[in-house]
Amino acid sequence: MAVSSANATKAVIRTQQGWRRLIKPYLFSTLAIGTSVTLGDFICQYLERHKHRKEDVIPRTSLSSALPWWNSERSLIMCTSAVVVSTPWNFTIQRTVERLFPGKQSKQIAKKMLTNILLAPIGISLMFTTITLLKGQSIGEAKIKVKTDMPKTFLTGSCYWPFVSFINFRFVPLDYRPFLGSLAGAIWNIYISSVANTTADIEQPSEITLTNLISETGGTTIPTLEKAWNILDQNKKDL
Repeated sequence: MAVSSANATKAVIRTQQGWRRLIKPYLFSTLAIGTSVTLGDFICQYLERHKHRKEDVIPRTSLSSALPWWNSERSLIMCTSAVVVSTPWNFTIQRTVERLFPGKQSKQIAKKMLTNILLAPIGISLMFTTITLLKGQSIGEAKIKVKTDMPKTFLTGSCYWPFVSFINFRFVPLDYRPFLGSLAGAIWNIYISSVANTTADIEQPSEITLTNLISETGGTTIPTLEKAWNILDQNKKDL
């Protein structure tokens, strides 16, 4: 009994020590990923500042009159999704992959990169779902968002992240990989922010316009079609 009790105590102590060793890297990862996503969204909004939006799902609230184009609520949503979803997901995956395929040999690095690529659709889907729900949209809209934008985002990422992953796995210690990943992620998150917010900003006003169009024409078919074609022609000219 005394021996088993001593073993149990040692196991508890080892577990506590293990968790304590993870706290600092996890906090570092949270800071790095959260900053990267927020910075990427900020740059994305700056690049999109000249685009004319008829309607925003997220109200435009700017903290400074010097940055009227900045939607701080959108940046907050992106940061929240990074801290709540992206950080624990990436942290767990990186630790698990390193434990399964330790070392810096080419074969091990290839296994790590392949694992990350295969798991990427899950991480992208979680991120799009979280962002959509934080905007106040429904689960159904989140499913549509994932189905529509996840495949192309995955393909784009597959052309970008393997090179970053190779450098990360080959030359950077485990605890500092989130830092390099976040530097590369700042560029990637410009694209992610644009994709994550495209549907809400652009497609929804078109649906509202068509609904108003039908109601204004009193349900008559021919005038509705004529106006619809005029709208499509105008959109083509604008593009």
